[in-house]
Amino acid sequence: MQERRASFYACRLDKHLYVIGGRNETGYLSSVECYNLETNEWRYVSSLPQPLAAHAGAVHNGKIYISGGVHNGEYVPWLYCYDPVMDVWARKQDMNTKRAIHTLAVMNDRLYAIGGNHLKGFSHLDVMLVECYDPKGDQWNILQTPILEGRSGPGCAVLDDSIYLVGGYSWSMGAYKSSTICYCPEKGSWTELEGDVAEPLAGPACATVILPACVPYNK
Repeated sequence: MQERRASFYACRLDKHLYVIGGRNETGYLSSVECYNLETNEWRYVSSLPQPLAAHAGAVHNGKIYISGGVHNGEYVPWLYCYDPVMDVWARKQDMNTKRAIHTLAVMNDRLYAIGGNHLKGFSHLDVMLVECYDPKGDQWNILQTPILEGRSGPGCAVLDDSIYLVGGYSWSMGAYKSSTICYCPEKGSWTELEGDVAEPLAGPACATVILPACVPYNK
């Protein structure tokens, strides 16, 4: 990359990788870099309208969405949408809650903002509310079922009809988590899965891998 950065969002869209915002020794960043997988080159594209770190992001219908995060020390509820064809950012409807170090998951043409924390005075508080965003209507709705427990910096993956959160940090418990919880939007319910990851942790990267069907072995 052309800049050192931490607490940024990274994603792949078509034949490019995008790294968005974050922070380094100079402070919060608004810059966005794009890596071309075919030419092995980095270039700058349009910057975020505001510097952000610890935000969440998702790719949906050829666009990149960025939600929440921390702006110059302040937690924010912002939502931005980036169009790579036009190379422009657009401000969308704010979330109902300020949050950072959360996840933004895509399922069935909806974006789900889950987990994270916000700051009240000098205390970090878990965000328990789950919000759902409709890109067509540009509207957020708070879901009736909150998250089972606070999770900041969980790994997130979507498989079939469910959203999975792995690990994370609970501010109310003061502990890193090793369990995996699962949300099913259709049922509007949370479940905790059996079995834990090897060590309690926050900030894991998760991905969904669809394995091919097994082919019977014939001698």
